[in-house]
Amino acid sequence: MPNLSSRIPQGTLRFIGSRLFRSLISLLLFQVILFSLIQALPTNIVELGDVVAAHGEGLEDFQMSGSAEPAWQQFITWVKDFYQGDLGKSTSLGMPVVDILKERLPRTLLLLLPGTFAGFLLGIWLGKRVAWQKRGWLELAATLGGTAFYTSFPPWLAFVMVNAFGLSLGWFPPEKIIDPMKWFRHDVTINEVILKLFLTLGAAGLTYLLFTWMTRKYFWFRSWLRAVGGVVIIILAIIPWITSYYGPLAADILYHLALPLITLTLLSFGETMLVMRATMVEAMEADHVPTARAKGLHDSQVRDRHVARMAILPVLARFILHLPLVFIGSFILERVFYWDGMGEILIQAAIDNDLPVLLGVLSVVGVGILLAYIIFDLLNLWFDPRQRIIEGAEVLIQGEI
Repeated sequence: MPNLSSRIPQGTLRFIGSRLFRSLISLLLFQVILFSLIQALPTNIVELGDVVAAHGEGLEDFQMSGSAEPAWQQFITWVKDFYQGDLGKSTSLGMPVVDILKERLPRTLLLLLPGTFAGFLLGIWLGKRVAWQKRGWLELAATLGGTAFYTSFPPWLAFVMVNAFGLSLGWFPPEKIIDPMKWFRHDVTINEVILKLFLTLGAAGLTYLLFTWMTRKYFWFRSWLRAVGGVVIIILAIIPWITSYYGPLAADILYHLALPLITLTLLSFGETMLVMRATMVEAMEADHVPTARAKGLHDSQVRDRHVARMAILPVLARFILHLPLVFIGSFILERVFYWDGMGEILIQAAIDNDLPVLLGVLSVVGVGILLAYIIFDLLNLWFDPRQRIIEGAEVLIQGEI
């Protein structure tokens, strides 16, 4: 009988490999269903009588794309091109789909990633504190607010935010991604500034994670130390932008980003907070919690290390499973705020019946969701040591068979 502990690293690698293989199969099945549904649309570009798309280059592209071939041959050709990085050419815009993604994807990620993660972290932070305190004004306010935002219809909340803070109070611009008057003298694209913003956010985030890891042993004043460190990191990240040529342009993008970002954060945090609160209450009844208290650990240590660490797993699972809904909500917000991202181009492609754009964009979204599932599996192994043993044993059994 082989030693289980010595085989766990190898088992983990095999586990990751099996997840990658399953994800590839899932992507292919998703593309089959997606292609079949889009092919089942009642009309095509020529039948729609779209003069712009059905004449000239648009008609040639449509005829040369193999649309006269049987559906299964079209699918094989498209899948082969997809895995070679060729997503086809838009029949309505006349541009390669890859170029459209390069232009629109950074703008969507600038809204989607910060808004989703801010809502998730806010929900985790509030949920564990509300569950730990059990009763009080914080529980009442957080529960009412979380329920209200969780049950809100995204377009309705977006229109409320636009009317209240954009039109009535005038605190934020109600629409668009930039103010053209501030950009017409600058020979800089929006995506260049967004890329620099991503680099700054990534560097600041990694620095803060390293700082939190370095201060993990200083428990009694760790919270204050991390708060001060976070403020210092933010200041150090902002200073180069103040003196930079790109500073005013980045400020303009962030100013227009504020309202849709706040809206997406509010829509995201409610469910996470409610689920975290429920799982915390359940985890507090586990047998290891009284043992941790009996060791003389501080309440914050018991809460964060022994309760929240186990309670966060169902929250992560629900968050990952609901990622498609998060993407849809983000795309709808882009339409309401006229944020020129993937959501705007995807909705317009559905209106124009632009099949290459629909297939390409939705396939890329599917790849992103599957990658998120793989990351969740790895986080699950890290948060729950029992999973490492289970997966290692599973691989050993399969190997012996």
